[in-house]
Amino acid sequence: MPGQTFERDMVHAFNDYFERCKVKAIAYRHYQMRYQPQLFDVLVDSRRNELYLAMECKSIDTNSVSGLYFKKHFSWKGEVCQVERENTWLERAGRNAFLVVEARRGKNKRTTVFFVPWRIVWYSFSRGYPSLEGDQITYCPAIDKQGGKYLIEEDVMEQLVKTLDSGPKQASKVKPRRR
Repeated sequence: MPGQTFERDMVHAFNDYFERCKVKAIAYRHYQMRYQPQLFDVLVDSRRNELYLAMECKSIDTNSVSGLYFKKHFSWKGEVCQVERENTWLERAGRNAFLVVEARRGKNKRTTVFFVPWRIVWYSFSRGYPSLEGDQITYCPAIDKQGGKYLIEEDVMEQLVKTLDSGPKQASKVKPRRR
């Protein structure tokens, strides 16, 4: 299942970054409970607002879809979309969030992950648009899969902090500590 593997890959990528850069934070999968609607796939806990994150992970084959459709790629319980439930939860929890989209391009081609700030997802959904278009996704900060895993570098983490929905947005707080 590409989705669950992708979620684990994101957890490893963030935890590897935190360990390598000696940043006090931890990423973990938010497991789905039976009969309960899931709210976000990966959470990051930290005392720092810059790393108090929620991530909804979607893995798509770019050869078969041009964007992410709200009716097709997100769950619906009754008449309520997963995007609505997650947005309400974010407002209550005070977390920043990303829709993390893994673009699988086929065999022997590079796989890329894009970090779409949640405000872009919510804007498109709340305005009644049917999907997030490819341009909205590919414009966002990205990392490529290398050697079978994703590696988050300092410059990417700085870009992520700059795109957060709420402050403070101090990129220096997520950089490696110098001795």
